[in-house]
Amino acid sequence: EVAPCQFEFAPQFTEANLAVDQNQILMEQMRQIASRHGFRLLLHEKPFALINGSGKHLNFSMMDSEGRNLLKPSSSQRKNIQFLTLVSGLLLGISRYGGLLRASIANPGNMQRLGGNEAPPAIMSVFLGDVLTGIFDRIEEGLPENLPSKAFINLGLNRLPDVLMDNTDRNRTAPIAFTGNKFEFRAPGASQSPAGPMTMILSLWAWGLEQMAQMIESRAGETDVADAALDAIRNAVLQSSNIRFEGNCYSQEWHEEASRRGLPIAHSTNEALALFLVPENRGLLSGLGIFSDREIQCYYETRLEQYVKTLEIEMNVMEDMIRTGVLPAITRQIGSEASAFEKIAGSSRKGGTPLWEKQIDELVTLKEGLLEGINRMISLRDRIGRLDLEKRAEILTEKGVPVLEGVRGMCDAAERTVSRDFWPYPRYSEILLSN
Repeated sequence: EVAPCQFEFAPQFTEANLAVDQNQILMEQMRQIASRHGFRLLLHEKPFALINGSGKHLNFSMMDSEGRNLLKPSSSQRKNIQFLTLVSGLLLGISRYGGLLRASIANPGNMQRLGGNEAPPAIMSVFLGDVLTGIFDRIEEGLPENLPSKAFINLGLNRLPDVLMDNTDRNRTAPIAFTGNKFEFRAPGASQSPAGPMTMILSLWAWGLEQMAQMIESRAGETDVADAALDAIRNAVLQSSNIRFEGNCYSQEWHEEASRRGLPIAHSTNEALALFLVPENRGLLSGLGIFSDREIQCYYETRLEQYVKTLEIEMNVMEDMIRTGVLPAITRQIGSEASAFEKIAGSSRKGGTPLWEKQIDELVTLKEGLLEGINRMISLRDRIGRLDLEKRAEILTEKGVPVLEGVRGMCDAAERTVSRDFWPYPRYSEILLSN
């Protein structure tokens, strides 16, 4: 894949529940195989700063009882009405319950990954491609009354099977994209189970298809089924226009536009997880019998606790690495530089050594900054120790994450300055480029 030592595994398509189980087994098998060969498998969503992270792309479709892919465009224009009906149902579901998709992918690693380096942003939108978008746009503009079935050609439905495969999957910034005969959800993180995201996708799709069925059945007996379906598709297209976007999802303009469209925007993991508790979202999951209301609350609290504990563990590990490794290394470097500096300063060298003095001062400043950072982490841990779970998550997000990032920056600066002989850990470049 794009980043050094990064690889992609593409499993075979199968039924969703089986595919999820196989994915879990595969993750564990890869860990064990890597260990046997002296490697370490990194499933963290952002193991290296400034380059591509790791995620899972959930490619999903729907098949009938005879194994036919219902999201595969057909040469039959009438069958393409069925295809558009299924797509419209998904668009309706995402438009209404997109917050559940955002919540399903929320974890600490994904908070670092989403929004750059070919990872989609955390705003749930759908990319359909030029051809499918053009067809929906023509439907949205309005259909002639009593549109006869023979006029389907005016919508371009006869072009679908020949054109779609070449006109989709070009927008790598979109979290959800139609890719010719399936949809792809690109936002889940590499370390998480696909079960949560897939459950939310199928839940909101089920709701959307129910809405489509009701709209079509409401006109039963009044008109041709295909014409009733086209009317339902038009209603769905109008209702879901807020989540359809073909442009650059990284741009600031899209973030502003998404806010105007009323899309759920959650920048942090705790904000995203709270979307599970939105009454409308709870109603969908309990109404479909997926979770009871109490189970939704438990699921939310479990996910939030995982987030809090992960950040607390990261703080503890960082403090330990700095106290036992980084600070002693900086001290040794300062001592070495100061000893050599005294010898030079005592010589007859003219002009002084201002740059050298500056380097020593910078090392001292780094050590002071790291000590201050450790104290801030300790103070933060003491502060949140007796608070409830949601308040701990809020403070760790608003205060703890910036402290971690600031301390990380100082450690990076120290790594660039301290001698290789003194530095206690493998350097960033050594880990990144070793193969």
